[in-house]
Amino acid sequence: MAEPLDRSEQWDDVETLVRAAGNYVRPSDDLRPRVLESARAESHERWAQRQIWQVALVVALLGVYSSSVRSRMEVAAPPTEIAIEMGAMARRAESSEVGWKMVESFTDLRRQQAAMLRLTP
Repeated sequence: MAEPLDRSEQWDDVETLVRAAGNYVRPSDDLRPRVLESARAESHERWAQRQIWQVALVVALLGVYSSSVRSRMEVAAPPTEIAIEMGAMARRAESSEVGWKMVESFTDLRRQQAAMLRLTP
């Protein structure tokens, strides 16, 4: 069984192999421009992906913010018809005569309901 090599011996062997391969391997003339071009393309691709993620994040945040603002506006502001009705009721309640008329009409309604319940078998 082979014994494990010491870390420094292992790296020394690798360095020796790389130096020896340097005598046999000849780079082509267009190697450097190709490497630079591929590095630029990868850099541009990463930049574009980062921009897309940032835009997506901004759109998501705006969507959440606008939906929360819209729901607050719906809760805070009553519809105009209800507001008009509430104002009319408040004006009617200011008059004491109208107030007693409301009490009388409510009492009459309760009497009618009681009479109808008595007739029901």
